[in-house]
Amino acid sequence: MTDQQDKPWYARVPAISVAVLAFLVGLTTLVNNVRDWLSDDARAQAAAAPKPAALPVAAPAPQAPRKTAVLLTLKQIEVIDDGTNGSTAWSFEIEGGGEELFALAARDYVDTGTDAIALPRTSDPSIARVVLVPGQEMTIKITGRASGLISSTVARGSAKLRADGGLAPIRVLAEGGKAGEFVFHFATVATPQD
Repeated sequence: MTDQQDKPWYARVPAISVAVLAFLVGLTTLVNNVRDWLSDDARAQAAAAPKPAALPVAAPAPQAPRKTAVLLTLKQIEVIDDGTNGSTAWSFEIEGGGEELFALAARDYVDTGTDAIALPRTSDPSIARVVLVPGQEMTIKITGRASGLISSTVARGSAKLRADGGLAPIRVLAEGGKAGEFVFHFATVATPQD
């Protein structure tokens, strides 16, 4: 027997096939999530459409919605200082209310020229849906990590999200006096829920 025949089947599959499979799984997940979010919004709008009354009856006083769904979309990342003279690979995790909303895989960020404004890649998840009750604030936390040859750098930032207001840009700063500073810009769309 040759060495090729002794290897398991998955060791003989070309690496490109594995990469294509991983891409398709990620793409399918993203498409399903977006479809679910859009169908939830369509149902909420259809439920909010007024129905004509058959008899003129005094309408009860409108009540405030008990819950509000907020669609949080990452628009751009402003790179103030990537942490080195060239480009630096950073990964970011975005949390809301103590739960992970989405994560951005490691990629190179540059703090000079037009590259200082980084847009989310199509392969990165950049949309999350959270539900808030009136008056509730949710802390949106961002944790960034850059691993180097000698040590790694951690950067953190947070802001408060309210159902009745947008989310201010979140400044993410490296800890321990290390270089690294980013500003995350989000768009928010609030939809009342039943």
